[in-house]
Amino acid sequence: MESETSERRVPRLARMAAAALVAVGLAALYEATSFAFGTVRQPGTGFFPVLVAAAVVFFAAIAFAERPDPESDSEPGKPGGAARVWTVVTALAVYAVALKAVGFIICTALLMVVLQRSVGRVSWIATATGVVFGSIGCYWMFTRLGLPLPDGLFGF
Repeated sequence: MESETSERRVPRLARMAAAALVAVGLAALYEATSFAFGTVRQPGTGFFPVLVAAAVVFFAAIAFAERPDPESDSEPGKPGGAARVWTVVTALAVYAVALKAVGFIICTALLMVVLQRSVGRVSWIATATGVVFGSIGCYWMFTRLGLPLPDGLFGF
């Protein structure tokens, strides 16, 4: 009886969290529209916040509408879950501290390796491919938008 109640509680909590994210995303979207949006070639201060808030609303709405799969293995308290969360938090903190000194491409590549290997459990080949295309692609995209990125140790 107790496991049946807890099984029903998890989808309800997930739906409540998704609804809260929709509300937060809508509030952020409302606030972000007060900034100048600009264009793709000349983004304004509201460009990125509007896109992020819209993405949060979109994906949270999908999560809210999704029916939970009773065969899913996503139980709360699954072993290793807390360690993976702390890995992400630590990796992002190290990234933020080291970014200016080490540089965007190297820091981003190392962050992607840590996240893909420890959290995503992706193969080395897929990790290497993602790191090369992801870090260089992000660098290219941000510099094309005119955003200054830290050069770091090796000038890139």
